[in-house]
Amino acid sequence: MRHPLSLLTLVGAIAVVTLTACVPQPVHWDETVARSTGTLGQSVRLALGSDGVASFGVAWNPVSWPAEPNLCAATLRAVKMDAAEAYASWFATRTDSSVVLRVARSDDGGRTWQAAVTADSTDVGRTGCARPTPFLAADSLNGYVHLAYHLVAREGAGLFFTHSMARGAHFHEPVPIVYGEHPSTAALASRGDTVVVVYEDPNSRVPRIGLALSRTQGHIFEARAPASDETGEARTPLVAVRGTRIVVAWTATQGGGGTARVVVRQGTVAW
Repeated sequence: MRHPLSLLTLVGAIAVVTLTACVPQPVHWDETVARSTGTLGQSVRLALGSDGVASFGVAWNPVSWPAEPNLCAATLRAVKMDAAEAYASWFATRTDSSVVLRVARSDDGGRTWQAAVTADSTDVGRTGCARPTPFLAADSLNGYVHLAYHLVAREGAGLFFTHSMARGAHFHEPVPIVYGEHPSTAALASRGDTVVVVYEDPNSRVPRIGLALSRTQGHIFEARAPASDETGEARTPLVAVRGTRIVVAWTATQGGGGTARVVVRQGTVAW
């Protein structure tokens, strides 16, 4: 006699449900959510002060930028580790319109740059420079350099993460955050062992912001969860962390138009 659901399948299904129910939420969100008229973009940075107050500022731009052939200027981003040490990242195109992710270090505050290294060479896409800008972050607590970015790897398109523990001299193997065809903008923040990546969900029908959290310096991401609420559309995320506190911001719009708003949500890392 044939059964529509075998005992083995039933046991497996129960185990999956039980395991899912036991997975803790990575962030306990505060009840209060701040909203104000405006939008976020690449030139904006988000910070979390020692008093727990979130603030926006202007992203740092160096005196000069790295220059090399086939550099996609629109994907340039730079950050400072301290007064002297700085990093820049960008996509550079190959002849087949795929890209490589490149990073350079400066030891004089962004006036001159050392020879660039390749952080990720796995892209097989064919869209050239038409890519979301990779998000670059430098952690002054441990000296690590982190990147989150969308590309088309051989196993599929998606959002990936890589980092350097050697002052940008070389980068670890990329870690997938989420697979999805739709090119998505991401942001990240790091404080010691804790790394948080927020991103436009490449698989969501209505634009939403997702969150991935690592407590192992980004070697693996142990938890993922929604970050935006269920009202309206959410894009262009930013994130900051300080201790166990986290703040996420995004641009919220309605599908039919209307005034764009910046939403700020704070919480506590739960594990």
